Formats: sequence, structure tokens, C-alpha cells
Amino acid sequence: MTFKDRLRAEIEYKGLPIKEISKEAGISHNTFLSYIDSRGYLPNVETAVKIAKILGVSVEYLVTGGSSITEDTEQKHLLQIFMKLSNRDRCLLLKIANSMLETEAD
Repeated sequence: MTFKDRLRAEIEYKGLPIKEISKEAGISHNTFLSYIDSRGYLPNVETAVKIAKILGVSVEYLVTGGSSITEDTEQKHLLQIFMKLSNRDRCLLLKIANSMLETEAD
């Protein structure tokens, strides 16, 4: 996988509009498109850092595929998913998690 492949995959995974990411990163929509289309241009370091922060991944991950997300980002992502669940599903998930912890303690 290349930078553009990982960048595309993260955008799809997060479900963020490209226009929103480019605006938040302070770059033009066309410039951002050049990072994910067939041209496959690489952003400068400052822009890469901004994009990585927006997507909740490390620059290292986007460039090399290593060390994808920070622990803090992973926790935020889990909380976002949890908050989208119904109350019933939240309770069920908590029971499953507690059961898993009890099993590990044995």
C-alpha cells in the first residue's frame, strides 16, 4: 500500500468528506485530491501532520503503514462507536466486555 492508498482507506473508514478534510487542513480541494488520485503527490510535512491529526492516525502510518493510531485516538473512536449504539446494545456490550475481563483474570 502507498501513502495515497492508506489515506484513501482512512478517509473511507472515517466517513469524512474530502472537502471537509481539505478545509480543516487549510489546503485547496484540488491539492488534496492530488494526494489521493492517480497523481499520488505527497504533501509537505506540515500538511501531512495536519491531515494525520484530522484522521486520527500518525504520519508514520500514512507514509509507511506502521503505528496506525495513538491510544488516545483509539479510545475516542471506541467511545464514538459506543455512543451511537442503542441503550440496549450498550448494556449488552458492557456485559460482554466485563465477561471478557473476568475470563482473562482466571
